[in-house]
Amino acid sequence: MNRTRPLAAPGLELLERALRSPLLVTRANRRKFYAGHGAKDEVITTCRFILILSGEISYVIEGNEYRFAAGTQFLIPSWCRRWWNVVEGGVGEIIWCEFDDDPKEISRGDCFARKLDGHEVLFEKRSYLQLLQLWAESRRGGSQDGIGLELEGQLKSMLGRFLPRAEMGGYDRSRQRVPLHPGVKQALRWIEDNFVRPDAVSRLVMESGLTPNYFRKRFREALGCSPGDYIKQLRFRRARYLLLETDWQHKRVAAEIGFSDPLYFSRKYREFWGHPPSDERIGVAAVSRAER
Repeated sequence: MNRTRPLAAPGLELLERALRSPLLVTRANRRKFYAGHGAKDEVITTCRFILILSGEISYVIEGNEYRFAAGTQFLIPSWCRRWWNVVEGGVGEIIWCEFDDDPKEISRGDCFARKLDGHEVLFEKRSYLQLLQLWAESRRGGSQDGIGLELEGQLKSMLGRFLPRAEMGGYDRSRQRVPLHPGVKQALRWIEDNFVRPDAVSRLVMESGLTPNYFRKRFREALGCSPGDYIKQLRFRRARYLLLETDWQHKRVAAEIGFSDPLYFSRKYREFWGHPPSDERIGVAAVSRAER
């Protein structure tokens, strides 16, 4: 009699691949966002493993919308197009990590999500906080190899609890844009750490290893914008982060993303986000009032 291996649930298949693949935690954070706050349409180059602590998030992946409420834990694959925002009527708080994976092993383009009960939320929140602490230690220059292994072990332990009981919310692949060319992927990885450079656009083309015209064509096909527009998006996302998370003056924030004229920076910021930089500080104050 022929014996066949039982088909595993999608989450178990993904977990099996995750456990045998090296995972590199590239960022960990915890933040609060006021209603309407989020991220514009972009291609993310790392996986995102997220827990919503409060509020409700509208998350769009390759044109398909998901609504994630407080207590939801979800995993977003790398190299997908996404945008998200906090649903009106509340303040959203999330805690998350970003990690690099082997796309051949982990990322298949599907979103996994799971609704936790109250006890599970507290337990997983502590796990994220431990991971965040390890990440902070790695940034302070501790024993990189040792901390890196601890981060990987902590992440795999969390995925081991999450994936077997998570549901897969696959999206309609017929709605996807053109797949990313390897040269475009390589350029996107480079630009994440170099987008404030004055020569960012020309260097971006060089990093791809492609001819300028071919690179711009493939870039626009896959991302829906020009390399220059994508770099602008990265710069203004960085500016918004600094306005929300620091008390820096606008002049310093402008200089941080490559603007020598703060007035010009303010005008371009308004064009990009639809409101002046000063409104970000108003939003922070609104979050503080909502907490009291």
